[in-house]
Amino acid sequence: MSTDSAPRRFSWWPLFRNFLAGVIAAMTLLPLIYGFSVSVRPRSEVFGDPHLIPYEPTLEPYVAVLDQIGPNLVFSLFTAVGVSILVLGIAIPGAYAFARLEFPGRRKIFYMIVLIMLLPIVGLIIPLLTLWHELGLYNTILGLWLGIVPGQIPVALWIFRDYFQKLPPNIEEAAMVYGTTRFGAFTRVVLPLAAPAMIAVAFLGFLWGWNAFLFPNLLTTSGGPRPAIVNLFTALSPDSTNPWPYIMAMTFTIGLPPAVMYVASRRYLEDALSF
Repeated sequence: MSTDSAPRRFSWWPLFRNFLAGVIAAMTLLPLIYGFSVSVRPRSEVFGDPHLIPYEPTLEPYVAVLDQIGPNLVFSLFTAVGVSILVLGIAIPGAYAFARLEFPGRRKIFYMIVLIMLLPIVGLIIPLLTLWHELGLYNTILGLWLGIVPGQIPVALWIFRDYFQKLPPNIEEAAMVYGTTRFGAFTRVVLPLAAPAMIAVAFLGFLWGWNAFLFPNLLTTSGGPRPAIVNLFTALSPDSTNPWPYIMAMTFTIGLPPAVMYVASRRYLEDALSF
């Protein structure tokens, strides 16, 4: 005996969800597509009838950008890589201590460090500039590293500490049973397991160093190790005389390395932040 199944009710939710996703994607991608279109146009073609495909495409804006800010891109790379390495070097042992070792005030000290994220960075500008001048760190790569890194340590500590706490402690105990020291268990067992968190924090450190603007703008001069993102700011003028193809080309040139690194480390970011 067969029974007729009840007819399925039509749901508007999947249709609305796909429409909403399409609208968000269009709002995100269309400005990027149009900005890239402007970056490969001659300046005479920027204003006039709006069009997406350039009539006379040219790579001259990108050639001009690389010629003008090539050294600044190198400074950006040095800054970002240095910040990434320093954040890893400070946050990994610190987070392991907070996650595994017992000492008085462990939780209070950790949350006091995390609360540093609530402090306004602007309040540090004047004392930092004075101190950097006195120490000879002004207009140096080392000065940039030391200016950017402290503000990023709390986030890195938080990520690593949570990651280490979720690793079972018996893996280190098992390694120490076979004769290794705690440091050996940490370097040979824990660190390989924490590779997703290390890659995620390394990417975030690179992003912090590459995109940092306030301290690089204040701690460097045009003749010093000034990162490229500051050049993007100084290239803008308050009137309508901006060379928009050049500015758009500079924007995409500066934004490409972090985008490539995000695509390469996206899986590790998801693993580290959802572990």
